[in-house]
Amino acid sequence: MTAKKAEKYFALICLVASLVLLALSQYGLVGGSALKVMAISNLLLYGLTLFLFRYTYISFSDPNPNVSIRAIMSGMMIKFFVLAVAALLYILYMRKEVSVPVLAVTAVLYVLYTVAEVRALLLLLKTADHA
Repeated sequence: MTAKKAEKYFALICLVASLVLLALSQYGLVGGSALKVMAISNLLLYGLTLFLFRYTYISFSDPNPNVSIRAIMSGMMIKFFVLAVAALLYILYMRKEVSVPVLAVTAVLYVLYTVAEVRALLLLLKTADHA
């Protein structure tokens, strides 16, 4: 696997998630504000995943192997805390109209993006130049 191929997988995840959200809105299963929140969280996670993937991939060139592990762990934590702050802002802004399914979909997207990112990074570590 190459870094460009992994970035294409992230874009594919973003595209599929966006199409699923669009289909849900077409069938009337998701309302206007809920659709906006889920679309924003999808784009936020996509951007964070790309940024943190590139940051971690650059850390692979460091001769100290601990740098790579710290980059992977800090990337997951940064993504989690940014998403937690976004969820908190959503809860504080919406008050009574908070949608638990929106938060659940966002959590599932977080897990999906994180698993894809870590899997791609581990596959990149198994290449001949890093082994």
